[in-house]
Formats: sequence, structure tokens, C-alpha cells
Amino acid sequence: MIAQKIHKQQKGIAIILVILITASLMLLSLYLLNFSLTEKLIAKSQTLGNKAYYLAEAGINEMVWLIKNDSEYQTKFETESSWATTTSRVDPFGANTGSYSVTLTNTSPAHGEILSTGTISLSSGEGSQRAVKILVYKPMGQSGIASSSGYADGNIDISNSLVNFINGDAHSNLVFTINGSSVVNIDANLKAVGNYIEATTATVNLGGDFYAANMPNGPATEIPMPAVDFNSADPNSYKNRATIIYSASDFDDLMGINQVLTLTDPITYVTGNVDLKGDQTLIIDEALLIVEKDFTIGFKEDGHSRTGPSNLIIQSASGTPAGILAGRHVDFKQYTEIVDIYGVVYATDSMNLVGIDSYTTQFDVRGGLLARKLTISSCWHPIDITHDNEMLVNTLSSASSSPTIIIEHWEEEY
Repeated sequence: MIAQKIHKQQKGIAIILVILITASLMLLSLYLLNFSLTEKLIAKSQTLGNKAYYLAEAGINEMVWLIKNDSEYQTKFETESSWATTTSRVDPFGANTGSYSVTLTNTSPAHGEILSTGTISLSSGEGSQRAVKILVYKPMGQSGIASSSGYADGNIDISNSLVNFINGDAHSNLVFTINGSSVVNIDANLKAVGNYIEATTATVNLGGDFYAANMPNGPATEIPMPAVDFNSADPNSYKNRATIIYSASDFDDLMGINQVLTLTDPITYVTGNVDLKGDQTLIIDEALLIVEKDFTIGFKEDGHSRTGPSNLIIQSASGTPAGILAGRHVDFKQYTEIVDIYGVVYATDSMNLVGIDSYTTQFDVRGGLLARKLTISSCWHPIDITHDNEMLVNTLSSASSSPTIIIEHWEEEY
């Protein structure tokens, strides 16, 4: 009897274990199935999202092409302050490939915002949208920047730095900000088309007055950023007029074998970036260096087994164009020692002077600094920028064409 009872109990336990194991396996199978379906849905959503993103990018590219190449779009973009236009396409890459709608809205002449939305819609009701937004602008001014020694088509931001604007104004077409414990001396006027913002810890000395949207004198008059024709088909573009043309790697090799490199050709053109690094000295003697992309000075080390701060010297006789014109950015970094410039430094996009204090023994520009955005930060060795109108006008000769620049780019999804 006892044996039978034990046997029945074991049989009952076995049935319970079988049921528990079967239930566990079913739950695990359901979890794996649900996980697989979720992963499939995520993968499908990501695929649709990518397609919608590329549709939005296609809309951006079409609008940029139109303002560069369609005469009607180009004229309105360059001349009208509040022009807006929209274009859209359905199935641009064949049947059932989605659609995009793109709008350009000018904020001022030759400055605009482009918003493009790409949409994928499936018959099952599923779909995806991506929105891509960019800001574009095109330098349109002619030679010179009036009485300004330092100029930005956008913001000027100075923080924790000692900056002297000598014999001229400091001018921003947007917001002029002085932060931290900066000491800024301006022989003439501080001018902003937008607001002027000054930290209570900053010291600002003017020989003239303040002009800004939030100041009693009112805003400054906007000065269009001078146009520079880097590489258009026009015979007068710098690339077509260049005395000598280097690729970025060829110019880097040239600096590698010439630790002190002197350029004497009237126009030297580099088709990529130029980086002064590793105790390099570059002398531009009564000449122009045209950099199609970025110009940077102040990297500690280079690829030629040299290390240390670098030097930039630009020399000019009276009336001779001289300087560096960059198609994108100009950056002065920490390992910059001597900057002695009689000429113009121009950046179609941003110019940044950051942390050039520990090694700097001289930073002296006689001519002018021009950029879309000018930032000077953590520079306690004096940054001296002296206005020389003759140099500005002679160097920034009138141009019939300049690049259309994308200055911001971001994506949204919904």
C-alpha cells in the first residue's frame, strides 16, 4: 500500500512538472516570437525612416541646386528679404518611392532657411516622416567692410579675452556678445544689427559709441559680407587666376620639407585644407593664399616628426593684396606663437581664436578679420586688429560669384 501511494505521488509530481515545463516553454516561445516580431517592426521602421530621411535630403539638394542654378530662384534668394517658395515631388525615384516637400524662407537677402520633409506611406497604413532643416547664406557684398577692423556677418562672441580693435569699428550683423572677464578696447564704435550683450564682469572701452537693437542709438546698418569667388568657371575666380595650385597633401608635403615656407607667387591656391602644425612657419610675402576649405594653425605635432607652436607671417607693400581667404573655416588654436599679418584673413564660414595664450608672443593683424561668425575665447595675450581700409579694398576685390554655404544642418523625425 505504501509503495502504491508513493508511486501515485511520484506520478502526480511528474505530471505537475510536465505541465510546468510545458507552460515555461510556451511562455518562452511566446516571448521569443514577440521579440522577433518587435525586432522585425523596429527594423522595418528604421528602414522606412532611412528612406524618408533620404527623401528629405533629396528635397534639400534640389532647393540648393535651384538657388545656385535657376536664375529666377537665384535672383529672389539674393535680393528679397522675405521671399518664400515651396516645391514638392511625388515618387521622385519611381513608383511607390514616397514624396518630399521643401520650403525655402528668406530671413534677409541671401540668407534663408530650408525645411524639407520626406514621407513614406504604405497601403497597409504604415509610414514614416523625416524633416531636415538647414540654414544657407551667400556672401554678396563688394570690397571692403566700411570702417570695421573686425567683422562678422553673424555673431561676434568674445569671452575671457583681451582684444583691441584699433583705428576702426567692431561690427556684427547679428548679436555682439562680450562675456566673462574680457577686456575689449575699440577705438571707434561697437556695432550690432541685433542685440548687444555684455557681462557685468567684462570691461569695454570705446572711442565712439554703442549701436545695437537694444541700445539707445538703435541698430547698426547691416554690411553685406564681401563675396569671394573661389572656384567658379568665371575667368576671374581665384582658382582660374592662381599662379600655382596644390592639393592639400602636396601643400602639406611642401611644408614638411620646408619648416620655414615662404610663398611669393601672387596667388597660391590649395584645393583642400591647410594645417600649420609642429613648429611650422608660413610666410606669405606680398601674396594671397587661397584655401578652398579650412585653414588651421596651432596643432602641437605634425606628421613630419616636429613638435611645438607655429607661426604665421603675412607681409605686404602698400596697395598689394595680401592675406588668407578660406572657403570654410579659419581656426587659430593653442599652439600658435607668432601671428604677424599685414593683410586680410577671411573665412566664408566661422573664424575661431581659442586658447592661444600660453605660447603666443604676438597676435597682430593690420588689415582686418572677416568671417560669417567670429569667436574669440580664452585669449589673454592681446589680440590686436587694426583697420586698414586700403588693404581691405585692394584684397577683397569685387566678385561676381561666391559660394552658397550651408551653415547649419539638423534632422527631426515624427
